[in-house]
Amino acid sequence: MALKPLEALKKGLAKFTETIKTRKKELSARLARAETISSLDEHWLDNEANTIDKQHVLDTLESASDYEQGLVQLDENGKAIVKKLREWAGDLIKVAGNK
Repeated sequence: MALKPLEALKKGLAKFTETIKTRKKELSARLARAETISSLDEHWLDNEANTIDKQHVLDTLESASDYEQGLVQLDENGKAIVKKLREWAGDLIKVAGNK
């Protein structure tokens, strides 16, 4: 059975979260020990590794009356996040298509 678009996006987020888990855990442990981290690592933690905005987009889509209506409600940043989630889902999104 084909994945629904929202399910594929959730799987994309799960795949991304799993990918960053080790590095994020290591950096967080260093910060907890009051060690310094590079500005690049700090930027990565605050931006690329931050999954809050990605989860918010999923929540918005999930609470919409339907998936398409939810997409219309998203701003440009939200639409960019959907695109990234699709990329992270990889082959999973191809199964779902663009419904």
